[in-house]
Amino acid sequence: MQVILTSDHLSQFKKKSGTKNVSGKGTPRPGEIWMVPNLDNIKDRPVLVIAFSQNMVTFRKCTSQVSTSRPRDLIEDYDLAGLEKETYVDPEIRRTSRNHLAWKIGELSEYDREKFGITDS
Repeated sequence: MQVILTSDHLSQFKKKSGTKNVSGKGTPRPGEIWMVPNLDNIKDRPVLVIAFSQNMVTFRKCTSQVSTSRPRDLIEDYDLAGLEKETYVDPEIRRTSRNHLAWKIGELSEYDREKFGITDS
């Protein structure tokens, strides 16, 4: 069996290897984008951190899929946030343990922080 890596696969690997927090350590801060492995037992997915307190992370799930049935907010400066393509954020606010976050991908630009109502605390 021959495996062919496209430029998309290679760029994803390079992006992850350059930003991956292998130790999984660090304190998530509002406005940061983190990777959560196997979210909802479906797939690895980036999330936008809204808050962090007492080892619990409040977040909104990110997706590259446009939806006509539910409103999603666009991250305008997705590349500055460490994301590889246009990314939307689901409206539902969810919570999980800090232990479920694998690594920090990046953080929102000042423009997107304002758009999402995230201020420095």
